Amino acid sequence: MFFYLSKILWHFFNPINILFYIFFLAVIFHFFNKKKIYKFFYFVCFLSIIVIGVLPTGTYLLWKLESSYSKNSTIPKKIDGILILGGGTNEILTAEHNQLILNDRVERLTESVFLIKKFPNAKIVFSGGNGTLSKLKLAGSDVAKMFYNQMEVNLDRIKFEDKSRNTFENILFSKKFISNEKDEKWLLVTSAFHMRRAISVAEKLELNFIPYPVDFNIGKNFTWKNWYTKTNFLSNMNNFQLASHEYIGLIAYYFNKKSNKIF
Repeated sequence: MFFYLSKILWHFFNPINILFYIFFLAVIFHFFNKKKIYKFFYFVCFLSIIVIGVLPTGTYLLWKLESSYSKNSTIPKKIDGILILGGGTNEILTAEHNQLILNDRVERLTESVFLIKKFPNAKIVFSGGNGTLSKLKLAGSDVAKMFYNQMEVNLDRIKFEDKSRNTFENILFSKKFISNEKDEKWLLVTSAFHMRRAISVAEKLELNFIPYPVDFNIGKNFTWKNWYTKTNFLSNMNNFQLASHEYIGLIAYYFNKKSNKIF
């Protein structure tokens, strides 16, 4: 139930969608000449566009997420296992074109190839099922197999988990392959902005990981100084939407007892 609700409700809580809803209401009240009401909604739209599109608010929020776990330069020389969270694959287009097609989270896959080769004795788990409401021909793990095969990675080394639909299920369903009982050291590979939620879920499920964030969107040294010289409306909107999705996810997971903390 949580999975279906999260997908449906996001369409309503997506800040860009909300902006259009407010504008639509303003137009309706304008049509009926409800002056005070439509002026209020137009003002809210104008203010939202400033906050979301003109100011780098979303960039700042993403930077806060990504800076939670910087790339660990002191990774132990011996790693017992690596858990790779899916998300870098395009299952729909891969099936449609019968060709490996990836997306802008592909660093989860490309960096994992480096780690798999660097730690030849480590256990490898890839977790990726179907994160949409549609029934797909291919799961994320199916496309990942195609990728690793093309990269000449031995597929026998990798345990593929293909039933998960979200972050909580990624880690829950992968738990059967992971053991921390003997102080095993495991890396967790996912996008930097997503690492906080993934680690929080892992802690809730009593699993210990060394964060290995990839797929950074923002530089290390974000500053509001001279923001007006770098204004990119579409980029700001995209960053705000991505950050909002993650913060809403953190809150929803906590209140649904799927993680042990919000921040």
